[in-house]
Amino acid sequence: MLAVGILWGSCESYGPFHPNTAAEPLNSIRSPSDGRYKFAFIEFGDQGSALDTSQRAAAINAIRQAQRPLLFVYIHGWMNNAVSGDVCRFEHFIDMVSRLPEVTQGKINVIGVYIAWRGKDLSVPGLDLLTFWNRKLTGGSVAAQNSCLATINELALAAREPGKQVHHCVLMGHSFGGLVLSNTISHSILDASSTGARNASPWDMAVAFNPADDSIGTRQLLSELDYLYKYDPTRGAYVGRSPGAEEGAVMKENHPLLIVLQSENDQATGKFFPIGQTLANTVNLHYHWDKVPVPGSNGQKVSEGELQTHTPGNDKYLVNFNVVPLGEATAPSGLSTYENRAFEANIRQNVNGRTFLTSEKNNGHEKQFCQGPEYNPGETRPPTGNEDWRRWQFVYSGNARVPCWIVRVPKEIIWGHGGLWSDNSVAMFGALYRMHFPLNAEGVPAPSQPVRLPKAPDTLKLNQDKLR
Repeated sequence: MLAVGILWGSCESYGPFHPNTAAEPLNSIRSPSDGRYKFAFIEFGDQGSALDTSQRAAAINAIRQAQRPLLFVYIHGWMNNAVSGDVCRFEHFIDMVSRLPEVTQGKINVIGVYIAWRGKDLSVPGLDLLTFWNRKLTGGSVAAQNSCLATINELALAAREPGKQVHHCVLMGHSFGGLVLSNTISHSILDASSTGARNASPWDMAVAFNPADDSIGTRQLLSELDYLYKYDPTRGAYVGRSPGAEEGAVMKENHPLLIVLQSENDQATGKFFPIGQTLANTVNLHYHWDKVPVPGSNGQKVSEGELQTHTPGNDKYLVNFNVVPLGEATAPSGLSTYENRAFEANIRQNVNGRTFLTSEKNNGHEKQFCQGPEYNPGETRPPTGNEDWRRWQFVYSGNARVPCWIVRVPKEIIWGHGGLWSDNSVAMFGALYRMHFPLNAEGVPAPSQPVRLPKAPDTLKLNQDKLR
């Protein structure tokens, strides 16, 4: 009975942690005194239902009031919830974006939406490690239900409402949040309408960091994209396979529909995930697996057991990009920020040859901040005084060349499973952001254009392409 009592007492609260009430109708929204950004919470329960529907309404209203919304929607992962350190880390990122010269001079309205679920089930150190599989199932439930996708769609559509002078919507997910993000939006990416055309997703960019999900769904997504697109090296673009290349959709290679960033030394997904999946399969007497085609190959097949025991970024059949080092670099002149200066360096000009900069040693110096959920927007973080400028490049490494990047990232940029908020990881994200939203001749980000997915390809032509 004592053990049961201790276990019960160690359970995390179900929330909502930021409810809106009659006395505080905007409790789920916060902002610094100068209003340079807004930060909103939307919380979900274990079955994928919204815990407070007024939170979504409040976030959408904040977006609608913005004339130039730059919207970031983040879904956290394992060991986090609506009152964990990830809240502070994401808000710090939003604050950094709001201080960029491009944002302040362009009077951009930066908005961060933190989508929370019970990624943290137990609070006792050690015992919380036992929640991995339970929370993985919960993340899958959140992704499988309607509320999360509907919420993401409504947020993105609010940013695109007529009359907006500028609008960008970026989706981000980590760990089981990457699972939720990938599974949620994959269905939307491939959606079709009654007119025979394919619907365009309302968001502009989606990035999953170290997603903790098996590769079965990702292989299916890559296969469907390989069915719809072929890569045209002369244009550096993915071209629809539908009859007539010009008639099909053309998507620039640097604008993939989904980017998966996988740290090379992520022990959680690289080592323990396969062990756990294999153990679960043994216990459940799951020994039969179908063989399925490898996307982008000429008929090669692989067991789905291989895919089920590896995450996308750790599966040799799916990884199609690597980040490779190009050596030492020097700090560009004219930078106005003092913290993580490579972030500004990467975002203030267009990316050349898919190269980018980092400026810090990835030694965990950021961990001294954000011990809890509270963030102080008035606090300034001093420079490290130990800059280490390096240049890197995203390089295609084989496998399916489709508008979904599965990228292996060195530990010098993302260290381990939880390193997505390191300075170098954020700097790399800045380069990906600029690749998606390049600057025009006046130095202003080009307006977002909805992605037009191609119609079904000519089957005969598709088979001929595959035989080449």
